[in-house]
Amino acid sequence: MEPKYFFEHNDPKLECGSRGILLFLDFDGTLVPIQNDPTKCVLSPKIKGQLETIALSGKAWIAILSGRTVNDIRGRVNIQDVYYGGNHGLEISGPLINYTHPDALRGKHLIDKVCREIEQEIGNVEGALIEKKKFGFTLHYRMAKKEDKALIQRAFQRVIAEQPDAQTVAVMRGKKVLELAPNIPWDKGEAALFVIQELKSNYLPIYVGDDATDEAAFKALSEDGTTIRVGRSKKTAAKYYLKGQWEVPRFLKHIHKLIK
Repeated sequence: MEPKYFFEHNDPKLECGSRGILLFLDFDGTLVPIQNDPTKCVLSPKIKGQLETIALSGKAWIAILSGRTVNDIRGRVNIQDVYYGGNHGLEISGPLINYTHPDALRGKHLIDKVCREIEQEIGNVEGALIEKKKFGFTLHYRMAKKEDKALIQRAFQRVIAEQPDAQTVAVMRGKKVLELAPNIPWDKGEAALFVIQELKSNYLPIYVGDDATDEAAFKALSEDGTTIRVGRSKKTAAKYYLKGQWEVPRFLKHIHKLIK
């Protein structure tokens, strides 16, 4: 079923106001606009202020789940009493949780080997950027020339296909990014459910995200939660959508009103 525009449809679970809120948010494309260079993403003072107000309300928890590392996302948001989930939830850090998935390092030797080989293959391609992480790596190609984007994708797939134990790793696709991660049954949906379980609260889970990696969370929270995609799509599992990242401040203002 196609998602509904959030600001034109009242969600009964959200509007009844009988529960606190556990607000899950993606970072790139949700809290900040997507940038050609991911190192240039900066949280706006307005959104940071809104997050701080919600986090300090006593009626809500905030968890930010990102493909970035925990240290990266924490440094860019820099708000206390917020839960930070890095590497799509393989590591989670916050006031009551300090968690690393027990199999997070599975396939790490192969991931490092693939990373080195891809660096050799596309090291001279302008606009290709490799972001090395604790448990994997991400290949960004948004800044590459149109004719080079296909070359980058083919090189990525070819190097992985040549590995005899390629089944130990998983390819994740995003907006002009390719990521190599351990092949384990864990995603943002599992991470969100883990946070809910650990906090042992009856708070209403709300999940807001814009990327393919957020779809697992939309599905996991479809029954008990409110799910919102940033950007309209007929293929999403989210129940609602925002027209774009520019509507996130309006959404956060709405959440603040509800808990106030």
